[in-house]
Amino acid sequence: GLALARKMVPAMGPPSASYMERKRAAVGRAKGSTIDDARIAPRGGFDTPDVKIMSRGATPLLPRSTASSADSCCAACPCLFDFASSCWLTGCVLPLCASVCCTCTLACAGPPCSPCTTPECYMSLERMQSAVHNHVALWKLQHQGEPSAGCPCYMCCGCLNGCCGLFWVLMDMWTYIGGGAPITFNSVFGRSAGWTTYTRRQAWFGGTFALSSKLCIADADRVNKQLLDGPMDRDYYLGVHPLRPMSFDTFSDGKKSFPLALPSGACPMNGGAHATFHSSFGRYLWNDKAAERMQASNPVVQRAAAEMKHNFAHAKRAFEAGEDWGGLWFVDLFCTRLVFLGMVGVDMGDDPSSEVYRTAMWAQNNNPATSRHMVVPPGEVIGKVYAAQIEEKVASLRKIFAASPALADYEPLEAIPEDASELRRADYHGHPPRRVSKAEFIDQLVPATIIAGLLGPKTLANALMMSFFGGLDIGPLSTAEERATPQCPPPGFDFPFGDDDKLRLVILESLRLAPAVYETVFLLPEESSVADYAGLGPKRFPAGCPVMLSYVNTAFDPAIWGNTARDFDPYGHAAELDGPQARFNGFNGVGPRGQRACPGRGLAMAIMLHMLNAIDPHERVFAS
Repeated sequence: GLALARKMVPAMGPPSASYMERKRAAVGRAKGSTIDDARIAPRGGFDTPDVKIMSRGATPLLPRSTASSADSCCAACPCLFDFASSCWLTGCVLPLCASVCCTCTLACAGPPCSPCTTPECYMSLERMQSAVHNHVALWKLQHQGEPSAGCPCYMCCGCLNGCCGLFWVLMDMWTYIGGGAPITFNSVFGRSAGWTTYTRRQAWFGGTFALSSKLCIADADRVNKQLLDGPMDRDYYLGVHPLRPMSFDTFSDGKKSFPLALPSGACPMNGGAHATFHSSFGRYLWNDKAAERMQASNPVVQRAAAEMKHNFAHAKRAFEAGEDWGGLWFVDLFCTRLVFLGMVGVDMGDDPSSEVYRTAMWAQNNNPATSRHMVVPPGEVIGKVYAAQIEEKVASLRKIFAASPALADYEPLEAIPEDASELRRADYHGHPPRRVSKAEFIDQLVPATIIAGLLGPKTLANALMMSFFGGLDIGPLSTAEERATPQCPPPGFDFPFGDDDKLRLVILESLRLAPAVYETVFLLPEESSVADYAGLGPKRFPAGCPVMLSYVNTAFDPAIWGNTARDFDPYGHAAELDGPQARFNGFNGVGPRGQRACPGRGLAMAIMLHMLNAIDPHERVFAS
């Protein structure tokens, strides 16, 4: 076969001097020694611009015992040496193959495929899968936006990385899939709570690791500093998703309008849309009038509270009797009512057939409403299947917002508000606010309401209410420490009904242990380095690398919460949860600080307080 191959390959001339020099330097760097010309010459006898010598990472040399056979093979295939010695093979291809095997093994290792798997066995498999993912993600993250970087694209006439970058596209997709596999398996199959994926990786690999094809920062000091002071360009998407890079509605000049998807902070990519949205939200949607609407004396609030109390009592009796209690649907209804009342001044009413009621309840349902507006794998399919319904409901939601009392007097911002912080002024990047029309502002508001305004409060409310229904199950494939960590107020917890200040602490502590949002994402504006990446030592990452700031990990950081980080202790953690010096980052800020802090925080807290006061057995706020 080798003789036949030699006949098929054109005869090669002797290697050029420049080629020999480059090869000698490359192999010498790998081995730390000089290499004689006889060892190099047979491995390729041409010197063209198409031949690349890899400079990223080590360049392993073929074993001496196989040198003779390797020389013969390389005489037949001149590119074999470069392929075999390329760090692309050891840094990308081999980890990628291992990742597929490890992920498939993990998928089959627990329920429903293997219900008898022990936590210890499953944990070792998850750790192995996560460790391999760190290597796969490292290559992908360090070659951000470089489809051909480090890849011997001259192989097979460029087909490995040709065909419109097919190899890179597939790798990009798999890095996302493999990185998110543990949290998907744990959550979907009920193996353990989703947040355990974050805390386990920090315990295994330190404060910097890969998760879902992003560089994850886990320690509280770095996360909070970035939230407060760092430039955070999110590009045009809510995070970076290689499976479905969906863009949101655009302004008339083509700029993306979704506020969280645009740059913020003192960053040169700023367009001012994020700060404009924040200012407009505070000007029209959560202001003194909105706070007045949310008073307990408002008839709409009182009706919602009475409805909540009745449905809660019925569900509680059924639960205590061991009957089917129906779930927390009444919590979702309560939150939706008060979001529409508080934010835009709209009363949903009690007629389920009305347009407002139907549209509001559709918007709070995360399938398909949220999936259409979030960058998630099934979103594209869901978007197509429910396309007609989505267009109809979104149009109805826009109409409700346009006719709402809160936006009746809407006018575009003409100047930066007097009370804007210095960091938010930097968000305008020296320019006046965007003149966002009412229709454009509503285009911003629709996805923000679906993703954050409705989903966030009801997620927190569900965690709080599960305290009365046996608590939240952590799952069978979890450690003793994880099982001992409460995800909501422990069943039997003595709620401080009648004391709103203490109830606020209970709400914030619940949000800390069961975060409604696990992380925030941004893109590096410039090349940066980390001191230790996943135990592999210092690494550098280019501009454009997606970075994840983990709220889950900071919620358990003993540097903030001490040795009671895994305890439900709202009063012991009071100073860090609330107040001017608080370090809790549950609302995308640090305590009350940060120009990226959720503008609807006040509304969300008011809704939670009303919900808890509605079920107060002593009826201190809402009397029958």
